Amino acid sequence: MTSEKISHYCEKALTISKQQGTREGLTFLIGKKLSLIYFQLKAERNKLKFLYPDNLSNNKENGLMQNKNLQLSYTLTINENYRGVFEQVDHLEKTLDLFIDEIKRSFTLQSIQDYLNSFPRLSFRQDCTSGATDFSGESPLTTNQDILSEVEDILIVNEMHSFFI
Repeated sequence: MTSEKISHYCEKALTISKQQGTREGLTFLIGKKLSLIYFQLKAERNKLKFLYPDNLSNNKENGLMQNKNLQLSYTLTINENYRGVFEQVDHLEKTLDLFIDEIKRSFTLQSIQDYLNSFPRLSFRQDCTSGATDFSGESPLTTNQDILSEVEDILIVNEMHSFFI
């Protein structure tokens, strides 16, 4: 995603804010656009999470520590097979930083914090899924997936607080 596209999203969010209120503008910008980038970044990072053991140097009986050739081969294999994932993580991290900077320039920190403190549902996920409705037409049925999705949204929004300090 280019900085021009991010600027366009921020301009669109400001337009929405003027017409429908700040919350709606931030819902578009943070809840739909930024959260999608952050969710993708988390997914890519999870692919890399267990490639390198945490306590490799502490465990003297580890096969990688005992054999330098095996250690080199393992490292080269990871770099070759996961190069695309590493590049995607770098790209998403840069995009996330650009997005955060542009959001900070477009909206006040107080408005952003107020929005995040309301723990909104992330609308990028709602666009991808359609809720099942009951036949009385009164309200959507709550499924286990909906509950887990809402919990995940709360955790993601909680992590996003640190972006806007």
